[in-house]
Amino acid sequence: MKNKYKGINIILAMSILCCSVGLVSAQAGQTGVGTRNPKGALHVDGAKDNDATAPTAPTATQAANDVIVDKTTGFIGVGVSAPTVPLDMRSTVNTDNALGIGTTTMTAVAAAAGAVRYDEVNVPVGAKIEVSDGSVWNKLYIAPQKAVVVARKISTKAIGTAATTIDDWSEVYDLSNSFTPATGVFTAPRAGTYTFLLTFNLVNTVIADATRVESQFYKTSGTPAILARVYKTFGQSMTGIANDANASKQTQAGGSSTVTLTLAQGDTVVPRLLHNLTGGSINLRVTSDASDPANPDAGFNNLTIIEH
Repeated sequence: MKNKYKGINIILAMSILCCSVGLVSAQAGQTGVGTRNPKGALHVDGAKDNDATAPTAPTATQAANDVIVDKTTGFIGVGVSAPTVPLDMRSTVNTDNALGIGTTTMTAVAAAAGAVRYDEVNVPVGAKIEVSDGSVWNKLYIAPQKAVVVARKISTKAIGTAATTIDDWSEVYDLSNSFTPATGVFTAPRAGTYTFLLTFNLVNTVIADATRVESQFYKTSGTPAILARVYKTFGQSMTGIANDANASKQTQAGGSSTVTLTLAQGDTVVPRLLHNLTGGSINLRVTSDASDPANPDAGFNNLTIIEH
């Protein structure tokens, strides 16, 4: 005789088996998968490690492998037991909280405003995240930390008739970690436009007539080249001859140079100085007490770099 209750009996047997081994548990309108201690409308315990602390809520480590649907809000927590937004993946234990987004061929109109996609093929070509405004897909722009460098020279440097790299700076600011004070090398963090401002001051000396100090901004990467030159010209010091009423007077040569350069990512640039004021070298004028900003020799030699 055929058992008309066979199908019902099988379902009941399976339900009892699942509950007995902890695969599925239902209590008070909450369903647990892999746990007898569900804490949401649906609670999946991937590692089946929550029962050890039942009936209390799972610890952060236990919840790290769980998926929970909050029974009040319907919010989904992945790795978190109390989601506070519709999809909450902010586990404090997991190090793999990345959200994977795929691409779509849907138009922005069809996807509707607020939709997000990953795209590589549409203009501009390349990997990017795009957001629909309901009409078009717009590239999501994340503003980078712009390069801002401020450095001052508090150790002297002999400047001669050949170009000398100004190194051994004292760094004040470097917001993008793009400047190496010891070598004076600035590395462009990205392709763009950068403004360099170099101020310099040399110690007192008698200089020749119609002479100059030349500032150079020199690219050291790729094919080395002088990207820009700036000249500061000077007249003759009083040298003690009859035309100078037999008097002599030293001159303190100084000036500033400002250039704006277009650089590729990774380009390296250093500031350099040279002069023909005399036939030899002249030291930069620096402070005798770097800790005292009021020292009259402080602040003469500075470098500022700003990314536009």
